[in-house]
Amino acid sequence: MSLFAPSRSHHLIVLILWLSTLFLIWQHYHGLAQLSPGQTVKAQKALSTQPEDAQDPEGILSITLPVDRPQPIAPAAPNGVEALLSSIAKSIEYFVNVPIQPSEFSQLGGRLQILSTWLSARETLPSLMSSSQITTLDSHIERTVISLFPFIRHPMQPKNAQPFSTLRQTFQKGSSGIVIAGDKSNLRYLCHAIQNIRTVLNSSLPIQIAHAGDRVLTPSLRRFITNLAPNVTTINVPTLLDPRPLDLQRPDAAPALRPFAVLASPFEQVILIEPKTIFLQPPTTILENHGAYKATGALLFHDHLHGKGDFKERHEFWHGLMKNHRHSQALRSSRVYNEGYAEETDGGVIVLDKSRTSVMLGLLHTCWQNSKRVRKDFTYKSGDGDRDSWWLGFELAGAPYAWESRYGGTIGWLLKQEGKQDRVCGNTNLHLDESDKPLWFSGGLVADETNTVGRDAGVGGYQLPTQWMVDGVFQKRREDLVGRGRERDCMWGDTVRGVGAEETRVLSESIAAARKVDEKSRLFDARTYRKPTKEGS
Repeated sequence: MSLFAPSRSHHLIVLILWLSTLFLIWQHYHGLAQLSPGQTVKAQKALSTQPEDAQDPEGILSITLPVDRPQPIAPAAPNGVEALLSSIAKSIEYFVNVPIQPSEFSQLGGRLQILSTWLSARETLPSLMSSSQITTLDSHIERTVISLFPFIRHPMQPKNAQPFSTLRQTFQKGSSGIVIAGDKSNLRYLCHAIQNIRTVLNSSLPIQIAHAGDRVLTPSLRRFITNLAPNVTTINVPTLLDPRPLDLQRPDAAPALRPFAVLASPFEQVILIEPKTIFLQPPTTILENHGAYKATGALLFHDHLHGKGDFKERHEFWHGLMKNHRHSQALRSSRVYNEGYAEETDGGVIVLDKSRTSVMLGLLHTCWQNSKRVRKDFTYKSGDGDRDSWWLGFELAGAPYAWESRYGGTIGWLLKQEGKQDRVCGNTNLHLDESDKPLWFSGGLVADETNTVGRDAGVGGYQLPTQWMVDGVFQKRREDLVGRGRERDCMWGDTVRGVGAEETRVLSESIAAARKVDEKSRLFDARTYRKPTKEGS
């Protein structure tokens, strides 16, 4: 999607020249002081050919420039395309000679915003450019992407000079599908999710199980999964991206696999889900009907609102990244960011349209946050796995994204206690569509003593949810009491709603389908599967 109309092509050249020049000067004054002597020399060489008369008439050099901020348009310069290409080349020299460090989340966002203007030029200016100029611009763009995201190279094509465009060409035009990151530890729930989508909701969307090699998901398990339902395939992510900066085969790297699975998937529109995600409506509802998704191409869902005042270091980290950043509407609407609540993102469903350039740039930032060095030292120290890297990536890259309108609710069972308000309890996070109808929930179908009310379903058993609530007060269970039946996730303070007839049908049939999967296989990992007891079955 172009950020500028073709009729403004001449002005776009001038705008990009201004942005690139101002960015270089800003980098010079704000970045060189933090470099080593060797890096300083390289950066000064990269800047040495800057025009002596570079000006800053609007006084905006000290801030990061979002691509959507209106800028003054200077008179058209002669031979504007050549000047544009020269300015881009100088910026690239800085990018290459002064690489992004693992702590520089905001710096990467600034560079992506500059890259966005170059990609817009590539989309809107071909009629003003010769074939050689187009080739030069393509080369500049590819060199920039490689300098920022070395993992983008296909491991079988290490010398490919155009890995970014090559990757984008693998996206099947107009395609959409579901991606689930899987391994042995979540196999049972993954199979339940497939049955819920394909067998109960009759969705024909292709389902792709992303994994990180035979050690985490063996060939026999992959065969079992793909035989569960039609149009279910697997994808080995480290064979499609350079695995060296990623290190995805480590046991603790499971969350990091998810954004790279989205990047590597051939689907243009991707619904990324967790294995414990259960849909109450066909997932195509989001692609076809969700207005916020259609407007931005990137839809995220909120976690519960809880733990206000907890995780102060997390909030200090976030606010530090946003010091010189113009907050998007999505960030301004965030109660977690602005009011100090504990967790922002429910990663159970993330929906992206990779055909949009802005979405690709936001996704690349998120992937970078989940690369080995960055996630180890920063991303996972300041958040819960990959979850908050999604909104941070889009926010810092200046890419439009949208949140669902409500924070997470709860679907489960009614708990009545004398002297207390009625509560809905269950280890779930419920999300509604734009018509306030239940759409999906995280937490899975399996019930145990920590999330049921009334008759114990038994470890590995099931119990049909009967009530739900949103917009209430959420109390997260205490982990030190889990397993003793003394503490549950509960919500109170708003209307208790009964699960409707259609949702009950979907849940009942999903539980029946899950039981059949359980009966078919004993390949499940012992940590997530035990044969249901007679009392709890």
